[in-house]
Amino acid sequence: MKHSLDIKATSPEKGPESMKVIEEANKIERHIRARGLKPGDRYMTTAEVGEMMSMSLVTAQRAMGLLAKRNILERRRRAGTFIGKGLEAEQESLNIHFFLPEESHTDDKRQANYWEQIGGIRSVLGQISAHFHFVPNQNINYVQGIVQKTSDANLMNGAILILPSREMRAYFDQSGIPTIVEGGIEADLNNLCWMQWDQIQVGRLLAGWLLERNHRHIATIMRDTWSIGEHLLHDGINEAFSEAYLPSNSMRMRSAPSAKSALMEMARDLFRKKNPPTGFICRNEFQADCVAEAAREAGFEEQTDITHCNAPSASEKNRYTCAMPEISTFEFGKIAGEMLHSLITGSPLASRGRLIPVRLQTPSTL
Repeated sequence: MKHSLDIKATSPEKGPESMKVIEEANKIERHIRARGLKPGDRYMTTAEVGEMMSMSLVTAQRAMGLLAKRNILERRRRAGTFIGKGLEAEQESLNIHFFLPEESHTDDKRQANYWEQIGGIRSVLGQISAHFHFVPNQNINYVQGIVQKTSDANLMNGAILILPSREMRAYFDQSGIPTIVEGGIEADLNNLCWMQWDQIQVGRLLAGWLLERNHRHIATIMRDTWSIGEHLLHDGINEAFSEAYLPSNSMRMRSAPSAKSALMEMARDLFRKKNPPTGFICRNEFQADCVAEAAREAGFEEQTDITHCNAPSASEKNRYTCAMPEISTFEFGKIAGEMLHSLITGSPLASRGRLIPVRLQTPSTL
């Protein structure tokens, strides 16, 4: 199986300008290219740019000044603004590497989200070269080999880790590579940025929904390797249980590898228990599908409600009640782009972590 995928996507201005100015400069450049303008052609005034693109005169002035530094615009005293020779120059790309679990390679819904996320990153950084690595079994040697090869050739300007192992997080923390973790990180890792859905709220929302539907025996189905997210998720579930005055034996916790056979057998075993669970909180949609199939086999389909923690996309029609981020995937990528820009340029960070608020999404059939 091919474990790496590269996508040409190009670079930010490495100056002290704010994210807003860089973003607006990229917008002006896209407008210039879309109109097919060539070096020497006259361009609009600052006032015209501001009015057309709904930006203040100050922002338009600074954005056009940034493009002048890059020779994409040329300002001639008393003559006006013209397209510069830099427009035709090949733009240098920042190389951003994504490290994902191997099973993501076949998840079409997730991959569609990654494209949207890249769009958000590009809205801040401009063009980038995106490199996707699907890491087999969280193999740290595989990751180290990629980092060594690309770093030696100066082909890794930043990294985004999606559901990484502790070993991988610790490795990048010491690597010196600007890195963002999509998920939580431990307190002893001081060099990483992170973005994470509010997992405590995820647990509270899903458990609360099941309790409202009168489920009093609930099971959680998690991955075989837990991270901070799983612990926070169960903190939220326990808070909801405590508020409902349920005893501790109302919940069963299970973990399993991503193999369907293992998940199916685990679910079948739960349905064979005395007082089997009728409400389920699964980590992902694949696990939810396995539980649903086992429930049909056991004749528990009608009395069973299944939820999961990670909706693939707000644009998808979800088959289960699930948690959904309050922001779009594009906006998620934009936040990542802002963090990467600060890390790459050495600019001050507003915060090393961003907790993303979530909401409950239920299928229209319920």
